[in-house]
Amino acid sequence: MKKYLIAACAFGAAAMAIAALPDTVLTLGSRPQVSEPVVERASAHHHALPARVRSQAGDALQAAFSVQGAYAQQTVWSENFDNGSAGWTLGMDPNNYFGWDLAKSTSKPFSDIDPDDVLSLHIDGPYQTFRRAIATASSPAIDVPANAVLHAYVCYSQNMNDYAVLTINASTDDFATVTELWNSTMETGEASTRWHALELPMTAWAGQQVKLQFVYGPGTKDSFGTGGYMAEYFIDGLALTGVGDIDGVTVQTGETVNFVDTSAGEVAQWQWSFPGGTPESSTEAAPSVYYKHDGTYDVTLTVTDANGATSTVTREGFVTVTGTAPVAKILPPATFRFDDTHLPMVCPLIPVQYRDASAGFPTEWNWTFSSCVPATSTEENPWVSYEQMHEQTVALTVANEHGTSSDQIQVSAEYQGYISNLLPDDYPVTYDLDGEGTFPGSNKMKINAYAERFSAPSCPMVVYGALVFFETAQAEAIADQVSNIGVHLCKVDENGNPGEKMDSFWWFVTDLATNTSTTLRGTMFEFDPQVVNEDFYIMVDGIPEWNDSCNVSFCTARMRNHDNTAYYRLRDQWRPVTGFFEQGMGTSFYIMPLIAHSPLTLLPVGTTDIEVPAQGGEIEQQIFSMFGYDNPEPNGSDWCRITSTPNDLTLDTLRIAYDALPAGIQSRTTTFTITDRVGASTCTFNVIQKAAATGRKGDVNNDGFVDINDVNILINIILDRDSADNYNGRALITDDNTVDIADVNELVNLILTQ
Repeated sequence: MKKYLIAACAFGAAAMAIAALPDTVLTLGSRPQVSEPVVERASAHHHALPARVRSQAGDALQAAFSVQGAYAQQTVWSENFDNGSAGWTLGMDPNNYFGWDLAKSTSKPFSDIDPDDVLSLHIDGPYQTFRRAIATASSPAIDVPANAVLHAYVCYSQNMNDYAVLTINASTDDFATVTELWNSTMETGEASTRWHALELPMTAWAGQQVKLQFVYGPGTKDSFGTGGYMAEYFIDGLALTGVGDIDGVTVQTGETVNFVDTSAGEVAQWQWSFPGGTPESSTEAAPSVYYKHDGTYDVTLTVTDANGATSTVTREGFVTVTGTAPVAKILPPATFRFDDTHLPMVCPLIPVQYRDASAGFPTEWNWTFSSCVPATSTEENPWVSYEQMHEQTVALTVANEHGTSSDQIQVSAEYQGYISNLLPDDYPVTYDLDGEGTFPGSNKMKINAYAERFSAPSCPMVVYGALVFFETAQAEAIADQVSNIGVHLCKVDENGNPGEKMDSFWWFVTDLATNTSTTLRGTMFEFDPQVVNEDFYIMVDGIPEWNDSCNVSFCTARMRNHDNTAYYRLRDQWRPVTGFFEQGMGTSFYIMPLIAHSPLTLLPVGTTDIEVPAQGGEIEQQIFSMFGYDNPEPNGSDWCRITSTPNDLTLDTLRIAYDALPAGIQSRTTTFTITDRVGASTCTFNVIQKAAATGRKGDVNNDGFVDINDVNILINIILDRDSADNYNGRALITDDNTVDIADVNELVNLILTQ
């Protein structure tokens, strides 16, 4: 059994630090806050320039477009229930225990949104499980225009989804068949009772009549589909909107403009052009575009029908873009943190890339780096390599035509150690779920796994295992005591969730180390060393269900409104912790992988070409490898080979032997690829052999080439009159005994013509 004790000097304000196993000490510290930039909504406006239309089709096909949004929408139907529910069918459950009515919310009044509000559509389910049932409310028929959107407000608590789920359906055949538009489990954010604003696209029903249906139905815990109970819902502010025609929009840089086709005729294909936009073109019917720079931009749409007829409209100056001063932000090469310092951890020695994450679309960048090559850069996303370890400073100043902004961070350049996503001012906590268990840990809510996401490393690395800091390991029943608590190293799947397991380790509940009032203790889950070069997860599962005698929990940081890296799995669906307790509030779990970077590079860093002379011989080249390396297999070039044997140290010397360059060949190149012994990193370099000059019939040294020795002899000939007079019968010194460029040129020409 392997347990590792980590003593904490303080749980409160100090910075967490882990030394070597088995006994280490954690401390915690503070971190400055960065404010987020404010982005305003787009607005409609008018232009003096008219739309320019070119059409190659008849009246049946006429290109036109507008934009989706409050500034262009036209309301075609609305209902706020303040004048009753005429045309609606408000149903009861089959046993008449409860049903739909009109009422006003007292705890969360809709008058906070609509000051003139009187009543809302309402349902409050029974509080007895045996009375749970299904009840529906149906609207009158509604004509749906093109590009329609259904707007609605629904007030409820997401915590009640286990007991009842509200569904909104649409139907064109009086509910013989229905299409689900939305249900109450789709919402994220703050789980407590609040008004949710919905915008549901209705484009599939353009030109048709539909009825809406609100269904109070079974909760997520109801596996038999019997019906809902306990949950209460209010519905208000219903509106169906279409898209109106506007002359143009004014937006800020980065703000999305949602275009929609409003062409007349049967359109089969679309070709949009957005010069200056991102993207600059699209073949979608309703593309979304944003702009990075100030200016006024044209938009062109060409539509094509099934017969190949086309129609084109260009609206000049349709989009006006106004920028703002940038807000600088540095994105380090990796966002996980070295636990000794709680600073982002980067690999020393080899090139690592910083990225500009600034808001406001800067056009100029000025970077400075301590202990780096290069020390400065004006690139947007520069590559640098650290020549020294430990704490280093990175600064960035960005600018555009509206102003400048600066950011500065500290990073830790380290080869190996424990990592986490914990911030300097984090501290370990668990949350009581009010009779439903503990978060993160044992519960009765069907949360069956937890996972912490880590960013890709700055260079390939090896993961050896992970520390998990358990707060409680209470279990009286034998079955609970021998529950296998699993910790898994997982890849990220196509949906961004924990995917394929790379390796796993398990402990019984009785084997877990837990915290005390003075000591923060971690349990080590060891892996066979695994190479990682992408984002990854550490997942915890197997925690038994909560009961009066069983509670297994591990630590999380306190809730914060930024930098969430924690996820939980509820009934096989992964969700971010953001919004589990309060809207926008997330956290990071106290999970700490043990890692080692795997740099492999020739020295000096950045060396990719090794030049050798035409004469055969051997050279030495220094190489750095964290895990050692293996000599490569023969590369198919017999003239060049590595003759040295790896010394199994981080610093080694390659001996590279090469044959003489054959006559008549100007140059030749061979490539070597070296891999480290854990298969994490590779180093590729070229050996280049070339002649200094070719095509010479004679020269001073009679070696077939003009080199520095030839030049030296030429100079001596010029300075020595006798030698000059006797050299091939030519006198090259001028009568005034001076040396000028003509003398040198004549000597060179003499050599080249021998």
